[in-house]
Amino acid sequence: MQAFDLSHEDDPMTNSLPTPTAMARALKLVLEYAGLGFELEDGPAPGGCRLRLAPSVVHPWTHGDVQAHLLAEGITAEVEHLAPAPRPGHGLALTLPSEQEVQALGRLLETRLTGAQNSALQLHRALARIGVERHVEIQDVGSRALIDIGMFDTAAAAVLYRSLSGDESVLRALDLGDWHDHERFARELERAIAATGQVLLVESVPTCGHCRGRHGGNLIRFDYLDADDVLLLADALHRNTASGGSVRPSN
Repeated sequence: MQAFDLSHEDDPMTNSLPTPTAMARALKLVLEYAGLGFELEDGPAPGGCRLRLAPSVVHPWTHGDVQAHLLAEGITAEVEHLAPAPRPGHGLALTLPSEQEVQALGRLLETRLTGAQNSALQLHRALARIGVERHVEIQDVGSRALIDIGMFDTAAAAVLYRSLSGDESVLRALDLGDWHDHERFARELERAIAATGQVLLVESVPTCGHCRGRHGGNLIRFDYLDADDVLLLADALHRNTASGGSVRPSN
């Protein structure tokens, strides 16, 4: 499992270090994928934060002597047990005094993510690195937890294709507003994804000219992925981004 990651919060143009605000955003992301009820706000000290959190059986440190549990993990925090009202479910208030404590709590939360939660989080981060911001959904299909990355418009799909080392000359030769070219693009994207070691159905969803004003242009829809396939895709995006830098749409 990848450690609590802030690298996608860096400015790729300046290589600046993550800011305290980026630390809090990264913690918020982990909390969201952990499925915990929470409220997060700035703390009294620069770089810190205040977190209201619902105790969870999945995270044993949220029960009993929470402060001692956190200290055992190397995390210093002020802990307050809240009354049931006015925020039902938010039974703990943690005040984290520094960036280091915020980051350490994020790492602790990540160790308890399920396979599907971790895969969804890693893909979210990988997509954010290439400039595609979206929440990756987890869908329960029978006894399996599958990942749904949703629909991509033409701009986001083109960025994804480039980030998977797709052939730029193929992309330049296509008019993604044309139904037939868009269908061909879906097949090219499917091949680029297959090169990461997985087979994934990629579907072109054409939008008629009458509807484009309301719904935008043609769309790309992906089949559901299992957790292992998502990690393969995320890893390919991380590797390609690290080797070639952030992908920008070509003019």
